[in-house]
Amino acid sequence: MRKIIKSIRKKDEAVAGIVVAVMIVGLVLAVISIIQTIYIPKWMESREAEHMGVVADQFSNLKFTIDTQIALKEDVPVASSITLGSRELGFFMSNKAFGRLALISGGWAYRIVRTVGDTFEDNYGILRYSSQNAYFLNQIYNYEIGGIVLNQTEGAVFIIKPEFSVRYNASTRIANLSLICIDLVPNDEKTSISGYGTYPVRTQYITSTSTTITLVEKLVLITPFSPIWFNFLNSTLSDANLVKNTDYTITKTSNQVTVTFIYPAMTNVILDLTKIQIAAQITPGWSN
Repeated sequence: MRKIIKSIRKKDEAVAGIVVAVMIVGLVLAVISIIQTIYIPKWMESREAEHMGVVADQFSNLKFTIDTQIALKEDVPVASSITLGSRELGFFMSNKAFGRLALISGGWAYRIVRTVGDTFEDNYGILRYSSQNAYFLNQIYNYEIGGIVLNQTEGAVFIIKPEFSVRYNASTRIANLSLICIDLVPNDEKTSISGYGTYPVRTQYITSTSTTITLVEKLVLITPFSPIWFNFLNSTLSDANLVKNTDYTITKTSNQVTVTFIYPAMTNVILDLTKIQIAAQITPGWSN
């Protein structure tokens, strides 16, 4: 009888040990599952948001580099870094964040119509970064004609505004406009790159030309971010004491903003237009 009781006790202890082991494994799996489904997305979203902040700083540094090259007018290539994405976590299941950097020829353009009927047209190369995030909302950064645009789900905004100014003489009813446009010219056949690493963007000053256009009747800008350009132009003109619907009208479509100056309320609208060409390359090395 005693042998039978001892045998039963050993079996009960063995079963209890197995149950405890199963419960521990289940608890561990539950904790891992909670971390994987709740905390990992939050950690990765925070990491991707931080990366977007890094890209914003890098675009600002790129603008500073280009502005310095323009001021010095030295044709020496200088590299600025852009980080396309971020890596996944090494110890849990997560996704990488990728990005794409592209030089886009003709990404921004203008058309200027004079009261005498002739027209001036030109287009400009821009640099665009597009994120491919797995957790955080996707963003687009555009370097266009010297300004930096951030575009996301909530809309677009100028991080750094372009160089456009207005001076208005109310007694003579003459407006002097100044617009500086930076044209990024590809220095290599490869104009885009994708991935998650950090890549150099090399820029080099080429040339600068200035043109004065008188009797401007219409200023038309072609851009994918027409709402922010609409607000920017309208506020700049208004701050110079030009009166909307009296001195000028302004309209927008999905990809175009048109400013029409009203004559004879205006006697002359003079536009000083500066075009600066910068060679740009997003691949390693420098092609001469």
